[in-house]
Amino acid sequence: MEQEDATLRLRQEGLNWREIDGEVVVLDTERSHYLNLNPTGSVMWLMLAAGATERQLVHRLTQEFEVDEQTARQDVASFLASCRENGLLAIPGDR
Repeated sequence: MEQEDATLRLRQEGLNWREIDGEVVVLDTERSHYLNLNPTGSVMWLMLAAGATERQLVHRLTQEFEVDEQTARQDVASFLASCRENGLLAIPGDR
């Protein structure tokens, strides 16, 4: 498992996405998947596009959505697990 301080990023190749009315829609052209993210997923996606740590993601969710830290940690862990399963995160060392 990654440390909370490791910077995570979305992979650069094959992801086309846009923010529309506060939600993010994603087309993964490498896997032919379409994703429509809810507001919390959209916030995390935008942060991962710029590079963010798990700790930063949790903090942002607690601030923006007024959830407790435990709930935010669970949401972040679930979102990151889904991103990993779908190959959306960059592999460390990739450019």
